[in-house]
Amino acid sequence: MIPTLVSTRRSLATAAIALAATLGFTRPAAAEDYQFGAAVTVGGGVEGGGRGYAAGVRRAPMLLRIGGEARLPEMPKSIFEIGLLITFEPYATFGADFRYAHLIGKHLSLHVGGEAVIAPSTLFGATAGAEAIIPLRHNLDLLAGPSVQAFFFGNDLPDGNVIWQGFFHVGIHVDLE
Repeated sequence: MIPTLVSTRRSLATAAIALAATLGFTRPAAAEDYQFGAAVTVGGGVEGGGRGYAAGVRRAPMLLRIGGEARLPEMPKSIFEIGLLITFEPYATFGADFRYAHLIGKHLSLHVGGEAVIAPSTLFGATAGAEAIIPLRHNLDLLAGPSVQAFFFGNDLPDGNVIWQGFFHVGIHVDLE
């Protein structure tokens, strides 16, 4: 019985050394990197809300959005986006947005988020929309779709009323690999 006990201890010791050596030579699992992308879109539409000059529906200023995005490979349908917003013609403003987009299939994305106009006055609100994604090349897509914005807070709200905007935009998206 003693030779068996010694033999068992040697076997366990050998197995422990082999396991330790194996663990020592393996590389630790690295977290997967974010995937980045960028997009530029331009759009036009209508806006309304308020009283006096702001009452009724009128043409909204042209909107240029320059944005970046990030997503994890294990959640490829969830996209976190941030953008610089510039409106021009008939008046100019600057702002930013942050939004969450979700891919529905390969050719449609829906987004919701917050939006802020920060100059020359302030407006804060929400945005929602959809984009058709039309592949052009391996990492280049054409984007097109509607979006709506509603501004609830800010020093540029006429008489404390909500200002709304509806846009149709087109643009280019590139995956930054």
